[in-house]
Amino acid sequence: MYWTFFCMDKGLREYQEDAIYIDGEVFQKEHFCSEKTISKEKALFAVCDGMGGLSFGSLASKIVCEMLKEEDIPFSKEGIINTLRNIQKKFMETPLFNSGTTIAGVYMFQNKALVFNVGDSRVYKITKEKAIYLTHDHSYVQSLIDRGLISYEQSFFHPAKNIVEFGIGDVFQEEWLNGKKPYVTEDILLDDEYYLITTDGVHDVLTDREIHYLLCPDPQKSVKNLISELEKKKSDNYSFILLKQE
Repeated sequence: MYWTFFCMDKGLREYQEDAIYIDGEVFQKEHFCSEKTISKEKALFAVCDGMGGLSFGSLASKIVCEMLKEEDIPFSKEGIINTLRNIQKKFMETPLFNSGTTIAGVYMFQNKALVFNVGDSRVYKITKEKAIYLTHDHSYVQSLIDRGLISYEQSFFHPAKNIVEFGIGDVFQEEWLNGKKPYVTEDILLDDEYYLITTDGVHDVLTDREIHYLLCPDPQKSVKNLISELEKKKSDNYSFILLKQE
């Protein structure tokens, strides 16, 4: 069984380009927060952050979440990779042009997790000590970190941190054809730990340390603090899912 709290806001943008996926349900609203308990052993949670001119980003993120509903996903790293590859193929059959979306999520089976991302949406583990960045951005600034040119902490202030180098959509088809893969890692969620799944409207305005400070010591009670701070600093769309096994 899983407890989850999820929230999204349009920010100062004209369109809501984020979408949230909660085990078969898709949400895309200008402002929306909800809490839910899921009484299943296996469940999938994800956020998408669309990109594209006019409303194409909104459509891209929502379409990918809707496609997730149709997939029977094996609980394995290859299961996640093959599912996202299949969704990319389906996306290429849609009429959307010059658009795409990131995706980040957690596929839970009891306390075991497959944590994944394509693009710069993220998954954190929230422990009593810190917020642990579990995913791996497909972005220009992440490539600078990987090459040792800047530190992870410096990346938060980098002027080019909005440049995304991989995702789902026709704008990323060349990367898929060249064999680039989603990032997937395995994790175990302990009783007093949470996952936080975010679009960049969260982690571009709040550092990891600030996220941890706002959520702790009890994320279920303190999630309102995170929302309050995001409301003060928001510019882009923001979405997040807070998740715990019960």
